[in-house]
Amino acid sequence: MITRLGVCSLLAGFFVGVFTGISQFMAAQNFWVDLTISKMIGEDTAESIIGGVNIAIVQDSLDFLIYETPFFCFLLGLGVLLLTIGLFLKNH
Repeated sequence: MITRLGVCSLLAGFFVGVFTGISQFMAAQNFWVDLTISKMIGEDTAESIIGGVNIAIVQDSLDFLIYETPFFCFLLGLGVLLLTIGLFLKNH
């Protein structure tokens, strides 16, 4: 199941990346151009997630992940992580 989620996340990241690249190439200002996690979940929710952690290093990492990382990179990274876990996890 985790392997399927990883593959689906990789495919979704690939297609979102393609749409983002096409939109940037065409210089179109639409939803795909600067899509980040903060735009998906909202500014208030993003601030509450970052503010809920008291460790400065983790806050800086979450800030970079939520506000600056493109959404397709997040999906690709999540897909690689899930696929790696799924490949080495035995089904019981």
